[in-house]
Parts: sequence; structure tokens; C-alpha cells
Amino acid sequence: MAKIKRDTKEAIDYGQGRERMNPDLENKLKSQKTTLSKNPAFPDVDKNGVPDNFEELVASKRFKDVVQKVKHYTGMEDISGQNAFSQLQRALMGAVQKVMQIESQNKEYLENLAVDLVVKEMGIPEGAFQFDAKLVGMGGIDQSRFQQKGEEPEEEEVEAQFGQEAEEDLEDFMSAMEKFDLEKSKRRFINALIQGSSKKGHYMFELVRNELNRIDPELLNLYGVLMSINDLIYWMMPDEAVQMMAGNPSSMAGKEEIDDTTDPPTIKVRGLFFPVLIHELVKGVMEVFGTQGLPDDPKSQEMIMGSTDTLPNEIWDLRLGPVIWEKFSQAYPSEVFEDDKKHIQHYLFARFSALNTKQFFEVAKQILSGDPKGEKFLKDMVNDIVSDLKKRDLDDSLGSYDDDDDGDYDYGSDDYGGDDDDDDDGLDDLLSGLGISRPK
Repeated sequence: MAKIKRDTKEAIDYGQGRERMNPDLENKLKSQKTTLSKNPAFPDVDKNGVPDNFEELVASKRFKDVVQKVKHYTGMEDISGQNAFSQLQRALMGAVQKVMQIESQNKEYLENLAVDLVVKEMGIPEGAFQFDAKLVGMGGIDQSRFQQKGEEPEEEEVEAQFGQEAEEDLEDFMSAMEKFDLEKSKRRFINALIQGSSKKGHYMFELVRNELNRIDPELLNLYGVLMSINDLIYWMMPDEAVQMMAGNPSSMAGKEEIDDTTDPPTIKVRGLFFPVLIHELVKGVMEVFGTQGLPDDPKSQEMIMGSTDTLPNEIWDLRLGPVIWEKFSQAYPSEVFEDDKKHIQHYLFARFSALNTKQFFEVAKQILSGDPKGEKFLKDMVNDIVSDLKKRDLDDSLGSYDDDDDGDYDYGSDDYGGDDDDDDDGLDDLLSGLGISRPK
């Protein structure tokens, strides 16, 4: 059968709006040259006989969402064209100046409010983490750990690290490079989920409207102007220009890092503004649990993160991640959003991240394509987590339990098989250090 050609209509669906993303981004999405393109977790898409790709569909929704946010907070009905963009830039600079002036007189209050908000909304158990959250001035973000480019190891190093497959299962044997590439793709997808969930934190300030109004009635809308226009800039400028801007120390807006030498570990965040502080706090919490997607071996972890955790990759995660996370979290069972069960979301994310690569990509693809099998898989995971928590009397307190009490997961499907032990062990090690025990 002859290959269906892409028709002449735009692959990016802009709806009725006149606004358009930068042509450089359009081309990268169309030609699948983004840093997330062709990820094994992405489903195949063929809409109305026109072969699109998943990135284009995600970008279409995200761009429209961003445009709508800008219009909502600025009151502008049309933000297309250079004149409108110049007006938005002026509005952004004005909001920055006003916000920094207001926040300078309320720093400690806002820092504590950010932590309290994230702890409440994410259902973080008391004592699970320490938080070190600070509002800083322009240029106050330490950039030393940001990677502009990934560090690809030598093939010999990859072969030595990832070529230790047990020989009794020759059918499933993969070359060291193939295994390494799959682990990198898995890390890329998990990073997109982490950035997507934390990007939603940009607008969590709406949940503390009364507290912000008591500081200054203008503050809430100023935050909206600031964060929505910032989101839009990521879509309006060429990729290289955004990378240069994001990599400039004077324009760095926030940073998070995990200090696991403390007991419990400390999530340390720095941000220029209150919404950025929230974003970094959410990201820090998600990073702790998402790290379970890495191999147990520290050297392997270092090689994967050194190759994937870069600034250019993070920019595309920030662009596409919110919609990917939205699709993923919509597959969560509704019960985990109840106030007394929010903590189960963290177990679920950690356990999903810890799946071996075969299971991980199969389930992820089902979730993103809306296949009921994906939702059932997560539901079965939640049922096991709830059951184990009840057995160990951990409904009210996520304390430790006897690690010798081994158990096996069976999610009622022969499509995936059981989890690889190698993928599970590190999760218990990390969570036990937090005073949180993962049900086995």
C-alpha cells in the first residue's frame, strides 16, 4: 500500500486562534527532532488519515493552553504579531519589578507559605522531608550543576557497565548500547513527567488567594501575568535562543537539589518568585520518587543522568511535559486524589518508575493512548499498595517495616510479567532513608 502523504493543512492544531509558535519549533516537532522525539513511551498517531506524531498533538494542546492563560491574566484578546509580543514583554518586566518589590517585604512568610502549600497539596507525610526554600535576587541561582550538553560515555564504558546480561535468557539479550539507550529514554520520559507535574505548580498560587490578597490585592494577578508570559516565551523564540536565555546566570529563575546526607533528606530550592519556589518544591518531591527509574548501580545512574539531565532536554520537558503529565495523572484511580490518600500517588509514581524498561514503555504507551489496560495496570498497583499499607498499619504513619517480609506483585496480566528485582531494590533503600517504607 502506498504511504499516505501528509496533507497541506497545518500539523499543529491552533484551533481558531491567530497565535502561532515559532517556526523553528514547528519544524522540529514536524521532523521529530525535539529531544523527546520518538521516545518508546509515545504511541503511534494517525488522525483522520494524516500521519501526525505524538509530539505535535501534545504541542498543539499545550500551546493553546498557554495562550489561553496569557489572555486570561493580561486581558488581551489577541496576542499575535510583533506589536502584541512587545506589549507582553513590557507587561512582563512591569510585573517582575512590582513582584520583587512586594516579595522583598514578605520573604519569610512567602517561603513558609510555599512549603506549607506543597506539603498539603501533595499529601507529604509529616517528617518525610526537610525543606530549605529561599527567595533570592536576580543572579542568585547557583548554576554550577546545570549541563548545557550531555556527556556520552565511550562505547567500551557502556559495554562494561550494561553488558552484564545473564546468559540463560539469550532470547531477551540486548546489546549494551541498546540497553543503555532504553534506560536513557526511560529517564527522559520520567523527567518529562517530573517537569510536567512541577510546571503545574506555576499556578498553585491560586490556591492561596486569600493569603496573597492580604499581602497585596494585585499580587495574584501579577503572578499570573509573570508566569503565563514566561511560559509563552518558551514557544515564541527559536530553540537556541531559549537555551541561551535559560543558560544565562542573570535570568536563571529557580533550582532544586536533594541533600540525602541529612535525616530526613532535605529538599533545597531557590527561586526568584513565589510561584517558581512552588515549582521547584514540587519538582524536588517528584524527583525523589522518579529517581527509582534509574538502575541501582551508582555508576550506571551517573552515566544515564550525565547523558540525559541537560538544559536543552529540560526546556523540551517544560514545553511538552505538562500535557504528558496531565494524560498520565488522568489515568490514576480517583481514590488517590482524596485528601487522606494523596500520599499513595508517590508510591504509585515510584513503583511505576521502577518497572523494567519493557513493562515501563508498554504501560506508558497504553496510558498515553487511552488504552483501558493502562488504567487497569495502575489501578491494580494502587490496590496492592493500599493492601500492603493496611497490613503494615501504615495508613496514618509511613514508618518502616520488616524488609524481610517479601512479597510478589501480580497485576492480573500476563502481558508484562513480574518486576525485575534489580528495578525494585533501590526504592526500598531510598525510601527507608526518608522514614518511608515502600510495600514489597
